[in-house]
Amino acid sequence: MPGGLLAQEPAQPRHLSAAETGCDSLRQAPTDSVYEADAVDRPVRAAYVRVKTLPYRMREVRTGRTMLRFVVDSTGWVDRCSITLVEESSAEWTAAVLPELRQARYEAARKGGRRVRQLVYQVFMYHSDGRTDVSQ
Repeated sequence: MPGGLLAQEPAQPRHLSAAETGCDSLRQAPTDSVYEADAVDRPVRAAYVRVKTLPYRMREVRTGRTMLRFVVDSTGWVDRCSITLVEESSAEWTAAVLPELRQARYEAARKGGRRVRQLVYQVFMYHSDGRTDVSQ
């Protein structure tokens, strides 16, 4: 490498524990297919996820951002064992988002007239003026 610079691997997001996601590893894993948004007739419709308890440290921060990947099942609930952290600006913000996500209800995806499981990427944003944004 010129100048002695070494290429760095991008930092991998931390692994979320079962306690953080609420995963019950004793339940049987679903065996039906999981679809991407572009493979269904109507993708999952996101619920508005309101973070009710703002971490104390976040009050000093201008913005926070967490991106999570998870499966919404055919009944509209998040499969807690599928929740994966894609990126985060603050572990405290992620910790505030996760309990709300575990309770969120979505409108399930549809394919061929039936409700199906879909993989979802969702971004949760915090702004210092108190606004929170959710995108899908």
